Amino acid sequence: MRTTKDQTKPHLIAFEVTRRCRYYCKHCRANAGLQGGEELTTQQCKKIIASIAKFAKPILILTGGEPMERPDLYEIIEYAKEKGLRVVMATCGYFLNDDSIAKLKKAGVSALSFSIDGATAETHDHFRDTTGAFDTVIKATELARKAKMPFQINTTIHKQNAGEIVGIAELAKRLGAICFNTFMLVPTGRATEMDDAVLDPIQYEYILNELLRIKFKKEIDIRVTCGPAFARICEQAKARGLVAEGTGCMGGKGFGFISFKGDVQTCGFLDVPAGNLVDNNYNFEKIWRESKFLNEIRDTAGYKGKCGECEYVEVCGGCKARAMTMMGSYLAGDPICGYVPKRGR
Repeated sequence: MRTTKDQTKPHLIAFEVTRRCRYYCKHCRANAGLQGGEELTTQQCKKIIASIAKFAKPILILTGGEPMERPDLYEIIEYAKEKGLRVVMATCGYFLNDDSIAKLKKAGVSALSFSIDGATAETHDHFRDTTGAFDTVIKATELARKAKMPFQINTTIHKQNAGEIVGIAELAKRLGAICFNTFMLVPTGRATEMDDAVLDPIQYEYILNELLRIKFKKEIDIRVTCGPAFARICEQAKARGLVAEGTGCMGGKGFGFISFKGDVQTCGFLDVPAGNLVDNNYNFEKIWRESKFLNEIRDTAGYKGKCGECEYVEVCGGCKARAMTMMGSYLAGDPICGYVPKRGR
């Protein structure tokens, strides 16, 4: 039996504070919109933050929907900072101005992330289903740079924009981003209607190698989310004498996700609750340590398919969300990975 991942305290937690958003992005895992649905109260959010801080001191990523749709957002940020958490935020940027970004800094936000899903307004606005979304996010990055607020650019990669990856990376660099973070499309939420846009194994391998090439140029930091095989690509590069670092899937290990209802999940793309913090009286540690689901995710010995045979499973792990949405089981192999393990040759 392979070594089970230890129950490390998470160093990153994304907290979905709302599902309200004025955009209707085609890929949105949260199916966010103007209605948003029920969300946690201010006090419930604070109790969740307190339960996290009692157990660990991760970076807290406030996400949504659009977090700035919450009128109590600054209060939540201040509370998290008081509890010793570093707070960062993912935003569409449409509420950002000189005043709001100053308030975010004062409350305790130390960095932002903006999504740019095309090298041009045409591609980005089509994907975001909102005319003017590209101009809005570009203006938001300019405001962040003016306010000396560090930011990264997130991009969801799929068949329609895969050819623009170099252009988006160059745009991120020009805008002054500290990092270019690509997300490989997972067909969940509204993206279930985009399942034909998910990268195929050949495209996936090509994109990962292209990202490695950009990484070697050292002009902008490269991170890959929902593309854990990037860790395998980096390991293979090391075997050729090239220095490269990549991270596999951290879901349920170094990374956790809390939904707008208080469910603890491995990530926002794998909609399987490990437990609900409201229902268990806000005991994050108990869920994190004792959840049968989370412990299954951590135990690579139980993985099936190619992931179960792969010599890189400990560094990569495969995307469990894509396995669930496309193969019907989170323990199945990542369906877009084309690597053939040595045992299968």
